[in-house]
Amino acid sequence: MSKLKSTELARLIDISAVRAESTLAEVNQIVELAKQYNFICVFSMPSMLPYVFSGLKETKNVGIGGIVGFPSGGDSTECKVWQATDLKNKGCSEIDMVMNIGKLKSGLYDDVVEDIRCVKRAVSPLPLKVIIEVALLSDEEITKASSLVLEGGADFVKTGTGWAGATDMHHIEIIKRTVGDRIKLKVAGGVRTLDTLETMYSAGVSRFGIGYKSALSIIQECINREKHE
Repeated sequence: MSKLKSTELARLIDISAVRAESTLAEVNQIVELAKQYNFICVFSMPSMLPYVFSGLKETKNVGIGGIVGFPSGGDSTECKVWQATDLKNKGCSEIDMVMNIGKLKSGLYDDVVEDIRCVKRAVSPLPLKVIIEVALLSDEEITKASSLVLEGGADFVKTGTGWAGATDMHHIEIIKRTVGDRIKLKVAGGVRTLDTLETMYSAGVSRFGIGYKSALSIIQECINREKHE
């Protein structure tokens, strides 16, 4: 298992405050933590983005992420495209969209792929991550969802919003078996320890979406390990 340096670790973590109850104080905290530890990207709910932009205006190496169709994925494609375009125009550097889970489960695969393609066209050349919400899917549905994300031209499969449940190694194995290295993998939901993160990183995960409390705990755990090595 890979042992990461704290400087490497920070560049794998999208620190977030994207719960319905996330407050301005929490958003301001993730901005300050991102500046302090050099986390790669900050994600807030869209209405809080002005505060994120303001807080990071002098910080060039921390990205600002936008969320589309969050958290259900059930918005119309037209609505998702509008959201994605608006977030891009406001200055977001990455976009995370939620797959239409209901249509996936209904077997409406062409609709699911077109939904992804339309958003990808709207945000290009920004990277697009598509959330498949593994906690709501069977193994077969995870396999199908991953293949549809790849077909839709996205840059990442993302495991969850963090709202529906946790990602585990079984989910990661299914996704990697389906898409290999043809698309990147972001894990969100349930990553709360350094050991969990490093185990998943060794399995091929290249980005982690982590709430601010767990992100702070993990980076401090890593720094403390470095002090004692």
